[in-house]
Amino acid sequence: MLGGKIWIESEPGTGTCLYFTLPRILNPAIDSKKADEKVVDFGNSRTKITVLVAEDDEVSLIYLSHILKACNMEILVAKSGGEAVEMCRKFQQIALVLMDINMPVFDGQIAAQIIKGFRPELPIIAQTAFALDEDKEKYSDTFDDYITKPIKADELKQKMRKVLNYTDF
Repeated sequence: MLGGKIWIESEPGTGTCLYFTLPRILNPAIDSKKADEKVVDFGNSRTKITVLVAEDDEVSLIYLSHILKACNMEILVAKSGGEAVEMCRKFQQIALVLMDINMPVFDGQIAAQIIKGFRPELPIIAQTAFALDEDKEKYSDTFDDYITKPIKADELKQKMRKVLNYTDF
């Protein structure tokens, strides 16, 4: 799905090596310096949507970027909690934040609390590997919604529809 390759090399009595590649797609749409808005077509509505993806894991970032590009969303990237806060201050066109909980500088929950302090209307969806009910409850005061990794595209789209109040995409 990501355009990679997988293969093995085996030598009797020596062992087997498993290899795989995942392409690093350099795309100007995944550039934290780029802040131009893009017109998005969700069915019959035309709305400008910019999403900040706060994610420090490159593979997760590529995967989320594919999902968001399929929805024709403009993507900005923050690789730390501190960078996410600064980008939300700087780029008022950000309409949604997908925030990883485990981030460098300070974690996603602290970053979300700071962002909600100056942009309380900005929807923030937590993305995390923690899936326990008490974890969801712990984050419910800070985040507008919560999604567990590995993220399923349909589930993410459903959550985005909910927090953005859209019926189509």
